[in-house]
Amino acid sequence: MTIFEGNIQAIHEEIEKMTIIDTHEHLYPERECLKFDADAFMMFRHYCRFDLIAAGMKEDKIKIVFDSDAPLMQRWREFKPYYEAISNSTYVQSAHIAMERFYGENRLTDGNVEIVTQRIKDARKPGLYANVIRDACNIETCLNQGQNREEKPLFSYPDDPLLTPVSNWINNPRAYESVAGYADLLGRDVGSVEDLVDAARLHVRKVKKHGGVGIKFPVFPMSYPDMAEAKEAFARIIKDKTLWLPPENPIANVFYDALLREAQEQDLVACIHTGYWFNYRELNPSHGIFMFDHYPDVSFDLYHVGYPYVREAIMLGKSRGNVWMNMCWTYIISPHFACDALTEMLEMVPWTKIIGFGGDYAVAEKIYGHLVLARRVMAKALATKVCDGAMTLDKAISLAHHMLYQNPKNLYKL
Repeated sequence: MTIFEGNIQAIHEEIEKMTIIDTHEHLYPERECLKFDADAFMMFRHYCRFDLIAAGMKEDKIKIVFDSDAPLMQRWREFKPYYEAISNSTYVQSAHIAMERFYGENRLTDGNVEIVTQRIKDARKPGLYANVIRDACNIETCLNQGQNREEKPLFSYPDDPLLTPVSNWINNPRAYESVAGYADLLGRDVGSVEDLVDAARLHVRKVKKHGGVGIKFPVFPMSYPDMAEAKEAFARIIKDKTLWLPPENPIANVFYDALLREAQEQDLVACIHTGYWFNYRELNPSHGIFMFDHYPDVSFDLYHVGYPYVREAIMLGKSRGNVWMNMCWTYIISPHFACDALTEMLEMVPWTKIIGFGGDYAVAEKIYGHLVLARRVMAKALATKVCDGAMTLDKAISLAHHMLYQNPKNLYKL
């Protein structure tokens, strides 16, 4: 064993003992999770679904596999050739790690699809989250952006002590559809920009009232709020209900100004989705420079280290005191990228601002698979710094504890 390998092993052994604060999940309340139909394909929902699309599987076939009552083996026959094509993906690797840990099989085959399905069904009982999140993962709490079966956002989890609320995605008001969506929150139709401002403030207060610690929204090129311009743009989308404004629009500037000022007042973290997803060109973390600079008393947690705009994200953590780097999702996007990003951050960003883990899953068991990968990557990145002479082994272990526990605890005031 080389010195480098020995350092990886020593750090990894210590990381495995650490209590963790998981900073990003999308879990349903356990009581609702237990009501969903469960089978072997549950382990390949969420991100693996998008790998199937990338492999050429058509949406009608994907629906048969995940969203139909077709016989299990018929669904397996549809899934099998594409499953093989994506077997190299880290999304699938994470699922396999979790499936082996909880259901005794490290991949699906003709002979075990029914067996895995029955084991998953048998596990769907009260205590599932405690068994997975607390006992297997050693997670103290998950900062959760959840919803109920009607896909409505939730702000509290009274029956789930392992879940701490962060509000789900707050839509940019850039079309009639997104504006009208705030009617439920207000309890009345949205008839003006002032109504949207009220909705923004009410949303933040509601999150705070129910024990939430953050609000989530996508990065966009914000600029100075101008109420007159916002009213003019609002009139346009009310007149033409098919019109979509660009992400950088006067309504959004006024709306997010109210949101961020209320977040500052309520002492909530602004959780910013950056990079990967949808039209990722719109999600470059550098688009947030205006808001980072003009709301200096708001803490911004930059999700996913901006992938694929990694260096832009790191530069923001380097140059702004109110911007934190969050490694959530990254280890299943690419362990290689995550290791490079963490190694570079350890050279550039104050270690107190690096947030180590967020599973970013809707299926609890898959958090475990992601965490296994995260521990490996963190151990490798920190061992590199030890071998470079940048820190001692004891310091590396201390930094792992801070990234996985103390830093998120401090940022979110848990």
